[in-house]
Amino acid sequence: MSALFCHRNILVRFFSLYLLGLLFFYITWTISYFFLPEAVLRNTGFLAKLAGNEAAGHPVLEWLKIFGLNLIPCLIVVVANLYVIGRTFPLGYLIPLEWMIHYAILLGTNSFSIPMDHPLPPSLAVFGRSGLYEIAAYTWIAVATYAISRYRFRSFFSRPEPIEQKSRSLTLFDKLGILAALLILLLANLREAWMIAGPPS
Repeated sequence: MSALFCHRNILVRFFSLYLLGLLFFYITWTISYFFLPEAVLRNTGFLAKLAGNEAAGHPVLEWLKIFGLNLIPCLIVVVANLYVIGRTFPLGYLIPLEWMIHYAILLGTNSFSIPMDHPLPPSLAVFGRSGLYEIAAYTWIAVATYAISRYRFRSFFSRPEPIEQKSRSLTLFDKLGILAALLILLLANLREAWMIAGPPS
């Protein structure tokens, strides 16, 4: 798997990480739906507290709020990618995987700040929501900045050590990956704002 995660082709890196995340997502969603209590994570996360329990007064304001909140995980991914674990695994890759698991629990237990009518059972209907596309954007950011690492953790419990290597600039495809992430995020957030606040009046 390490060879796929750090493959020279950005598409290979993206689909390797995103498909692994989807596997974790559906397993966690199923467990959460059948075994966890409803609303178990409601208003427990940092971003959920920032978002609040009420929609903004206008769909455009809701869109900008959601987009701004989603930039925070993107920045966390970039900072995390300054570190690798072991020989080559970028620490930022863990962020989209963690969000897949987190989103699965939110769906399975209806833990959203603005809740649904009931928990959503596992199905393909989730692709009609914005969550997986937002995480796809995080994944694009992760794979586009995978080679910016400057420090290495030899294990999860070790101190970071500087990596002695020549600095590597982003390639054209890396920059296109970042652009794709931002476009996906903008569109996914527009969809989410529309669902929450309705179309502009």
